[in-house]
Order: sequence, then C-alpha cells, then structure tokens
Amino acid sequence: MVTGSAITAGVLLPGLIIGLEKPLKIFWKNMDERARERELRRTITYMKSRNLIRGNYEHGLQITNKGRKRFEKIELEQIRVQKQKYWDKKWRIIFFDIPEDKKSGRDALIQKLKQLEFYQLQRSVWIYPYPCRDAIAKIASFYRIDTFVTYIETIHIDNEKKLKEKFKNLLS
Repeated sequence: MVTGSAITAGVLLPGLIIGLEKPLKIFWKNMDERARERELRRTITYMKSRNLIRGNYEHGLQITNKGRKRFEKIELEQIRVQKQKYWDKKWRIIFFDIPEDKKSGRDALIQKLKQLEFYQLQRSVWIYPYPCRDAIAKIASFYRIDTFVTYIETIHIDNEKKLKEKFKNLLS
C-alpha cells in the first residue's frame, strides 16, 4: 500500500516523490533490489487491474480518471485545519444552502465539519476559530457544492464568550 500511494502521488504530482523519498527508504530498507522491483510491479499490476493507472512500467504510467478520483478522496480524508500558534481573534463562519438534489454532498460536508471540530451555530451555519478557507474550498469542490457554500471571516460575533468556551481546547 505504501508503494501504491507513492506511485499515485508520483503520477499526479511528480515533485512529491522527493518528499516521499525518506519514508520509502525506510519501508524498502530491508528489501534487496529484486524484492523492490517485485513490490513495484505487484503494485502497478494491482493499480492497473483496478483501472487506477494505465500504461506500463518501462514507458510511463498515466493516472486514469478513476485513479484521480480515488486519490482526491484519499486527499480529502486527510484534510486537517492547522491550529495556529496564536489565535488572530477572527472567527471563520461557513454557511450553506445546498439544494435537495445535492443532499449527499451536503451530508458529506456536515460530516467533515464535525470531524474537523467545527461548531454548529445554526442548521447550516458552522464556525471555527482558525483559517480554513482552503480546506472548505477543497471539500466543497470535491462534492461539487462549492457554489452553495460561503466562507466569512469576522472579528465580532454575539455570544463570543460561549464560543471561546466551546473552543477552549483549541484556543489555549
């Protein structure tokens, strides 16, 4: 699986392989050249059988649309909002009005907001104390609901004391 992720990343973002060099060396350190070659070919065969890549090992590999979607989903699952060293006293508010025909995207967005520890102010209004525009944009774009999601930064909000209490573990 490590090899498969590295190959996918390398096909999508060739410069990323440089960043994966150390973890791959650790994974492969006890393998001889033939074992590494076998592992690489096994991974490529698996990915080709799942229609994630096409082409061949010697002449180059291309990621398929299915492979790209799978990689995007893995990337989506790994999205995190970085806690800042110091809070800038701004609140990030995400609100949305997503039509019923996009219900699965709305539900997925809500699940991700919960996972990221956003606080629900109202039915479709969520708040967070740290910058998260890029994360929200990626999530909304993945589910094709970006035109229905709005991101706002503000320095004033009623009931700020309650919100600070809610986020006290993040704001320390």
